[in-house]
Amino acid sequence: MFGNRRVPPHIVLIFSVLLGALCAVGAFFAVRSGSWLWAGIAGVLAVWFVVDAVRSYGWNENRKRLAAEKQAAAR
Repeated sequence: MFGNRRVPPHIVLIFSVLLGALCAVGAFFAVRSGSWLWAGIAGVLAVWFVVDAVRSYGWNENRKRLAAEKQAAAR
């Protein structure tokens, strides 16, 4: 999608958290209005984005760990 470049993990983390929160709020208001179909769709999307945020957090921490190991090996 982006050619040879990848989106940095911290950007994916930020957008996933924001979209997950937005979908969770949408699911909450859909439940309050009694629209169960939209509540289910928004709930599934909220879980999807939260899982994506957790995965990108792991990628970010792994990238930091690898950079620290590389720096320690260069000394």
